[in-house]
Amino acid sequence: MRGLKRIAFLFVLGLGLSVAVNAQLLDGTIANIGTRQLLYSDVEMELVRARIQNPEVQKNTACGVLEGLLVHYMLLDQADLDSIPQQSLDNSQEIEQRLAHYIQQAGSEEALEKQYGRTLAEIRQEMSQLLSEQRRSEQMRGKIIEKVLVTPSEVKEYFASQVPDSLQMLPEQFVYRQLVLSPIEATEAEFQVKEKLLNLRERILKGERFSTLAVAYSEDRGSAIKGGEMGYMPREGFVKSFADAAFALNDGQVSPIVKTEYGYHLIQMIGKKGKLANVRHILMRPSYSSDILSRTIKRLDSIKTLIAQDSITFADACLIYSDDKDTRLNGGFAVNPQTGGTALDKETMMPVDYYAIKELKEGEMSAPFESRDRVGNVVMKVIRLERIIPPHRMNLKEDYALVQNLAKQEKERKEFDAWVEKKQKNMYIWVDSRYADCPFKYTFWKSKMTPKQ
Repeated sequence: MRGLKRIAFLFVLGLGLSVAVNAQLLDGTIANIGTRQLLYSDVEMELVRARIQNPEVQKNTACGVLEGLLVHYMLLDQADLDSIPQQSLDNSQEIEQRLAHYIQQAGSEEALEKQYGRTLAEIRQEMSQLLSEQRRSEQMRGKIIEKVLVTPSEVKEYFASQVPDSLQMLPEQFVYRQLVLSPIEATEAEFQVKEKLLNLRERILKGERFSTLAVAYSEDRGSAIKGGEMGYMPREGFVKSFADAAFALNDGQVSPIVKTEYGYHLIQMIGKKGKLANVRHILMRPSYSSDILSRTIKRLDSIKTLIAQDSITFADACLIYSDDKDTRLNGGFAVNPQTGGTALDKETMMPVDYYAIKELKEGEMSAPFESRDRVGNVVMKVIRLERIIPPHRMNLKEDYALVQNLAKQEKERKEFDAWVEKKQKNMYIWVDSRYADCPFKYTFWKSKMTPKQ
């Protein structure tokens, strides 16, 4: 494996680039984790950048950077043992966005290359490698804690252990049900989308570049800016119908039209590496006429009238009529994506949903309105506000799902700490004794120290 001086990028990808890297830093190995080496300059470069960002940064920041790198390498070592594949992130949107941010702060591509002493291509490749390693270590950590569960008694014990004044203050929240209809009689709109994609497919087969057409026409703007390229991913990284179509293609082949919950796609296979595949796609969604949307609103209005007349309950109406698979079976209750509970605040709601609900009183229903589902498709909704929860300090009665998540995170931390403690006993670790005064979280590092030879 290459020398790991490049690993310094891992902890500063989110930081601004303010000055050139000091090329005169003294270097040398300060730690070994299994077969991996950690260099002095890795830690120093991080510390220099942190101090530029904040002059008040204390010297023991280097200790935190060092320990983070050491744990990162332990995870990568275990990922090697468990045969977790490394994903290629070449040309990924995330890398391009970060690189663009770096260039903006440096002033130009030439200035960035001068500051780093490397070409833009080399910087991009380095960032791709580091982000790939980071995701691999995160995947390994997820595997370590994947079986952690918390019981109701553990949730109560966790809450009881918290200092009351330290419990977080929560903003105003809403509990509401939603009845969701997709645009009705949308066959013509779907036909038009398929016609557009068939035309694009024919142009590609006649020699036009898939990537050029993706930039011009794909509604997945995240991948469109890269010519529709999605980067190497396993089959599990795609929805089933997309994966089935993509993995059936040979290099360069273009799929027929593929329908998923996101819309309609054309897919082109770029290449495969083992169980990973890199594809391009063009996504299009139906565009609905005002007439179609009006008929959908009329349908929702008629259902709302039945509910208002007590001919049917809101929950039963959701079960019978709603097209939202996430809520139709639970009485229509909207679910907070962060906590899994039914209380949502302004920040966790679709903006258009918030503006509809803020005018309601408890027990009232909204007029039908246009919104979006969780993947961005046009839908029409009627919302019934069940409850308004005023701003308050977190408690078990109102915020059980949130407390449960926090208790689970605490248990996951303990599970991970136990894994680190066990792992360090069964692998080779050496740390330079110059860091003996560091206030490490894991005290065993100091037992691995000897003076630098």
